[in-house]
Amino acid sequence: MFCAVAADTRAAGTDPASQRAFIYLMLGLHENESSADRFLEDQLVRVPWMSEASELYGAVLQPYRHKGEANYLNRTQPGQLFGRLAACPSPDAPFVSMTTSGWTVGDQLDMNRVREFSTGVLAIRASMTAVPGLHSQQSFFFPGVLALDPLTVTFWRNDAAIRAFSYGPGVHRHHLDRHRAENLADRTSFTRFQVLRSVGTWYGINPNSSDRRD
Repeated sequence: MFCAVAADTRAAGTDPASQRAFIYLMLGLHENESSADRFLEDQLVRVPWMSEASELYGAVLQPYRHKGEANYLNRTQPGQLFGRLAACPSPDAPFVSMTTSGWTVGDQLDMNRVREFSTGVLAIRASMTAVPGLHSQQSFFFPGVLALDPLTVTFWRNDAAIRAFSYGPGVHRHHLDRHRAENLADRTSFTRFQVLRSVGTWYGINPNSSDRRD
């Protein structure tokens, strides 16, 4: 249903339009699990240059919590990305979180809103150093910068870890409240995924292994 490659240009300190980075994401949205399985098996066929990466991780993810809107499935009419959701896993299960933000691109777009929102994202990423229960954090731009909604992807050890970070006092809560008060983005979405299967490693380990210790 959707497939695109995005770059973590923020971490590389490069212009988002350049798509030059050290970390890349290939995101696929699928109608069913078998399609996602084939996509994972054929990832290097679809994007051969990924075989040159020093480390490669891929997974089939199943959404179990989703709210908000993004424009991946329909650029002119953004909406929810997922209909049916899986049952929530155990609170102790590791999971992947994805958040998106988007703006209506055109003559009326106020780039100051975009810059203010982006500054908040940078502050949040800096604040995530050594957060208990967090494996890693990344943010990505697709080609066209704002043509497709930018997104962040984080790997978490359990539900308690993300709740403490997201809703407790601190930088994330401050910028979340500011976004709501000042309406810095035209749309946002939030999704949690359980990992059905995965291959490879990320930062030396399987980030969603149930026997991993932080």
